[in-house]
Amino acid sequence: MTTHSLPPEVLAELHATRAEARREGEAQTKVPVDRVEDVDAGGVPARLYVPAGATDALLYLHGGGFALGDLVTHDGFARRLADRTGWAVLLVDYRRSPEHAWPAAVDDAATASDWFAGQGFGRLVVAGDSAGSALAIAEALRVPDRWVGQVQVYPFVDPSGGSYDTTLVEPDLPIERCQMFWDAYLQGAAGDEALHVLERDSLAGQPPTLVQLAETDVLTTTGRQYAAALARDDVPVRVEVYPGVQHGFWRRPEVEQSARALDDVADWLSTL
Repeated sequence: MTTHSLPPEVLAELHATRAEARREGEAQTKVPVDRVEDVDAGGVPARLYVPAGATDALLYLHGGGFALGDLVTHDGFARRLADRTGWAVLLVDYRRSPEHAWPAAVDDAATASDWFAGQGFGRLVVAGDSAGSALAIAEALRVPDRWVGQVQVYPFVDPSGGSYDTTLVEPDLPIERCQMFWDAYLQGAAGDEALHVLERDSLAGQPPTLVQLAETDVLTTTGRQYAAALARDDVPVRVEVYPGVQHGFWRRPEVEQSARALDDVADWLSTL
């Protein structure tokens, strides 16, 4: 599938959703962080958030079905993540589909990751939510020894959809929308190994992992399968399922469970 073969109404919806998300992002209350600067991460635009005294750092790959999200929409969340954990955060503005199909996003994540590793921080953790989790999983598979841990939030992997929960009524992220995102991103390609991580024979050697899931999300069964595969191969893994919330709760400040999830990230980081 090419970009131009996507239905016009789908493209129009994506553009409208992008614009609305940017308006929401601009309107959010911004937590102050000691140092915030836009950086060139090896040619990839990114924004670095450094709390006072931070020595360790998170590479954060945002969600949005590979098609949504940028430095404006996720600025407020990246600030909260840095503030709550005390770790520096690099928010990567990877290229989005359908304008840039696979492997543009995963390539940008790898480039930013390599740049990030040379910035002099101590411990490094890779984190991502939804589609960003797929990119984070790809980084953990590519350079597992770089990371002391990984935070994977409702991983958006398995383009076949075979692992999705089909029992939910009117989920916030319908399976049909998942397929639209896959079509826009892959455009006929098979994708990388992270997208098929549930099919791997072994995940031995992956860094310790925190998996956070929403109770009423079609991707929760996927996340549980991913966590089980890690545990099977003796990777230390902690799974948290947050009751009463749907997909996307992680970065929404108005959702009480979002604050709890960030607290859990901070607590888990302290154990590494």
